[in-house]
Amino acid sequence: MQAKSIILSLTGMKITTRNKKPVFIILIVVLFIGIASLLWYQNWQNKFTAPRNEAPAVQFRISKNNTLTAIIGNLHYYGFVRDENAFRYALEHASDSNPGREGAIRIGGNTIDTQATYEISQTMNAWQLAKVLLNTGTYSDCSHGCPDSIFAPELLPGGNLAPTIAEKYEWVKTYEDCVKSIGHDGGQLSSEQYYQRTGIRTCVSPDGREFTEGKEGWKKAIGG
Repeated sequence: MQAKSIILSLTGMKITTRNKKPVFIILIVVLFIGIASLLWYQNWQNKFTAPRNEAPAVQFRISKNNTLTAIIGNLHYYGFVRDENAFRYALEHASDSNPGREGAIRIGGNTIDTQATYEISQTMNAWQLAKVLLNTGTYSDCSHGCPDSIFAPELLPGGNLAPTIAEKYEWVKTYEDCVKSIGHDGGQLSSEQYYQRTGIRTCVSPDGREFTEGKEGWKKAIGG
């Protein structure tokens, strides 16, 4: 009888151990799902964070014919948002107290005014940036012409400030340099008639400095 009791007892232990295996597997699965969910949530939240800790404020212009895709794409390309889909989500769900003017871009129940400028920064998170675009546009119809860049001051891809015109042409030191610098950014040579009348050739660099052939140094051009 005693031996039989021991066998039954051991058998019972085996049964108990077998019952614990599915529970253990379930706990492992639940733990794995919990960790995966936490990592996914953290990754999703990180997509809304500000791209930089320090950055200047700039003016961002949205023209009459801009599309939502172009706006989001430009802000991502120039380093204002980390993730395009996350920013689109913020635009759809952020608070919008502005009813939107005629021609406004609609995203869900919210609107973004076109023909407007917005003060933004890469230190803004996606929610802050969305609220700016939804609520704070300053009307700008470009009636006197629109600048070439959608940002003022101009930015490089990635979001760094583009060099100023003076920084861009600081290499110009002589009349010959000035002649080489004339191009898309401007610059001007004096006319041949002026040379025939005065015997002097001058050059105005794109950054507004006037050089004279055969002389060192420069002076600020009139109107430059």
